[in-house]
Amino acid sequence: MKRRGANQVVPILKGVNQALVMTEMMLILIHLSLACFGGLVLDISYRPVNVVCWKRAICLEFMEKADVLEYYDQTVDSPSGSFYIPAVLRVPHLLQVVKRRRIKQNLSRKNILFRDVFMCQYCSSRESLTIDHVLPISRGGEWTWENLVTACVKCNSKKGHKTLEEANMKLLKVPKAPKEYDILAIPLTNASVKMLSLRKGTPSEWREYLSKSPLDQ
Repeated sequence: MKRRGANQVVPILKGVNQALVMTEMMLILIHLSLACFGGLVLDISYRPVNVVCWKRAICLEFMEKADVLEYYDQTVDSPSGSFYIPAVLRVPHLLQVVKRRRIKQNLSRKNILFRDVFMCQYCSSRESLTIDHVLPISRGGEWTWENLVTACVKCNSKKGHKTLEEANMKLLKVPKAPKEYDILAIPLTNASVKMLSLRKGTPSEWREYLSKSPLDQ
């Protein structure tokens, strides 16, 4: 014998499941849209030591483990209200021991992008970036600091296998190798590189707290 109203349970459960799925999807979309709002963490001497995600940045503020020096204009909504996302945080009890590291030999795509401030060295675009050989490989060009620059897909395609003179193109600046030993201004973790790529460069809120990058000299 069926209990009265038993058949109504299934539609209700389906509705609950759909609501949970929709909520999860909304949370994923919010997470993706806020992925480019990372927090720059400074130690007690105002030296950049880390880049954290927006959720971690908010936690550091509310747990009173860091002093917020700059905020993004972006807010996050919660049941208790809206909160601005911290852009730059200083941890009062953290003193980072700076270790010099050899970066001249650490020639990589991310270091080329960082050296060129995530900007095409032909047209200043920050969209669809890739790496270009100034002297094409087919002409004997090598994978070196002096022969590699950041370029947008459009400029890279326009230049093709031509030299700068043949393509009638000019570089914004001459590509150079960094010093033999130096310190990167921003910790280049995979997370920070991804965030900088999403933002198409360094957040303006950070720039006051960053010394000029040695890769940009």
